[in-house]
Amino acid sequence: MHMHAGRRASRPAFTIVELMVVVGIVAALAALALPALASARRTSLATADLAVMRSLSSAHASYMNLNEDRFVDVGLPHGSSGQPQRSFVTTLRPYLDGNALAFRSPLDASPHWPTELGGDGEPVVAGANPVFRRTSYGMNNWLSRSFSPAVALDGPGAGVDRLQQVRDPERIACFLLMAERGSYASADHPHVEQWANSPNPARTAATQVQVNAVDRRTPQVASLANWAFVDGHVRTMPFEDIWRSVAENRLDPTPR
Repeated sequence: MHMHAGRRASRPAFTIVELMVVVGIVAALAALALPALASARRTSLATADLAVMRSLSSAHASYMNLNEDRFVDVGLPHGSSGQPQRSFVTTLRPYLDGNALAFRSPLDASPHWPTELGGDGEPVVAGANPVFRRTSYGMNNWLSRSFSPAVALDGPGAGVDRLQQVRDPERIACFLLMAERGSYASADHPHVEQWANSPNPARTAATQVQVNAVDRRTPQVASLANWAFVDGHVRTMPFEDIWRSVAENRLDPTPR
């Protein structure tokens, strides 16, 4: 058979319909992959946050060893600058090589960090003396010498402020993640006693603590966050395992 030298075999071209089908398949695959990638990223950030919390707990243990087993204290009330020199953000810094960024969680999406710490510079409280976020973390206020509910009821010296006074240090949470927005975004402790009278403790707690820091679901009893305990161990836990009621929770260290 003789073929002309300039003739080439024809190849079928994509039709518009076929091209649209391919584009649709690619888009569908991307839509399936994006949630998985987002979930993997959240898991990675949660793991990194647990490492930061372990460092914070280790620094706290070093502090207690040199201070007769006394816990650190808090000094940043919600909505004001307070007394930062009393806060663990100041007192633990020497045990963390002076690293201010050690107090910023990989999970933290707050816009309230100052620009000098890589934040958006949006103050929690605006004005002549604006208040910014100083730490992602808070301390369980039941363990504070200054803001414990026991101190509020019975005066200075009341309550639990050292390791020997906690009967179950592996059960009681010490450090947690503060809410990223609202007045508690600049605080270094919640007010756990306020959760007790709420018809929805998870929602109330979420105004103070980032109870959904890991899963980012609407705050509810199943929401996941990281928690560090008095004995130094850290865990990702649902809110319902931290707080069920006044009589059943992992925050109040007083004997039941």
